[in-house]
Amino acid sequence: MRNWFIIVALAAFATGLAAQVSPGLDIITVVHEPNTNDVGPYIAGLQIPNPFYDPLQPNGQPQYNNVYGNGKGLSNELDSISPEFYALGATTTHDLAILQNTTGAAITIDATTIQLAGERPKNDNPDAPEQSSPDGSAVHVIYPYDQVSITIPDGNAVALFLITSGWRDQLDTSPREYIWTFTFSDMSGTPFTVEAPLVVPKVGGDVGSGGCASDPDGYPEGLWILATGGIAAIVIRRKLLEKARA
Repeated sequence: MRNWFIIVALAAFATGLAAQVSPGLDIITVVHEPNTNDVGPYIAGLQIPNPFYDPLQPNGQPQYNNVYGNGKGLSNELDSISPEFYALGATTTHDLAILQNTTGAAITIDATTIQLAGERPKNDNPDAPEQSSPDGSAVHVIYPYDQVSITIPDGNAVALFLITSGWRDQLDTSPREYIWTFTFSDMSGTPFTVEAPLVVPKVGGDVGSGGCASDPDGYPEGLWILATGGIAAIVIRRKLLEKARA
């Protein structure tokens, strides 16, 4: 059996129920369809069986695929680096979440505890409640950036996990913006909760105005991104995107 670690996370909160988020911890950036350098050596070394491989009828398909996708970024009009996750119909998305720590102290996260704990519409009218997810049948798998633990010093941002999501052909697009809730614990068992936007983009268009606020350079003032693996490259790519849109 190949040495790879996954957490299959199921939504657990009811529609419209917001979790108590942990102050000072925020998912500030999502890298869509990341490459080998972005995901780091642990995730880069993981593979999953290719469902299209047939040993009896060779068709040029590899027996295994990388868990992080094609490693080439998005090929449509959407940005490959953004403040939100994407839900794309008839697609398996691969999103790398980068977590910032401004709690005042370093935190070491137990990689085995990371999970998708809930989802809800960003804006919900109680008189006409929306469903909690754009796709209640979607399968989500989380791969931690490291197999055991991820340390985030105070004032830094670090890649925390890759999440893959298999979306059905037709997604609920009203509303188009949702909130994902993630939970995890540090190595002493202290629980934490963070939230991040999930957007169903318009067909052939951009993702709109959803997402976390950031400074013109893409990151809060005074925040340092750890230059380990591909994080430094992510910073450069994000700034180039911001400059191109200016």
